[in-house]
Amino acid sequence: MTPELTRLSEVAAARAALDEHELELIDRARHDGATWAAIAGALGLGSRQAAEQRRQRLVAARRSRLARRDRACAPDVATIRAAVSDLHRWIEADRRWDDRFRRAPLVRRTTGTALDAAAPGSLYALAAYLVGDLADVGPRLPAPAREAADRIATALSMDH
Repeated sequence: MTPELTRLSEVAAARAALDEHELELIDRARHDGATWAAIAGALGLGSRQAAEQRRQRLVAARRSRLARRDRACAPDVATIRAAVSDLHRWIEADRRWDDRFRRAPLVRRTTGTALDAAAPGSLYALAAYLVGDLADVGPRLPAPAREAADRIATALSMDH
């Protein structure tokens, strides 16, 4: 590899690290009560919508990096992350999710955290928590969520 190509790969790695840092700061600011308008101002963006879209782009980039990393792992890592992603999308689309059962808000947060888990061990552990939390919900769990939970449980039960 030429020195220029080496430096370009270093730029890509630095960009990914900056993206991770920016996403972490945005999430911390939101957790601490900052409005999207305030975050937009701090980032030099013109609107709260632009700040929200920036965060969405950063999350998508993180998940894309994790998907590339997953391909280098055991096949069940990608299978588990895909099933968790399906569950997360369904939960985010369900406006009544948090009222469906007592631990529903925790399940919502756990799916998001599992999607962003960098280490396969963390992904496995969070996926196992999801399966446990959803196992006792019974008929209150909508069919698409139940199907995703079943796929997660099946992937976790594969020999590693």
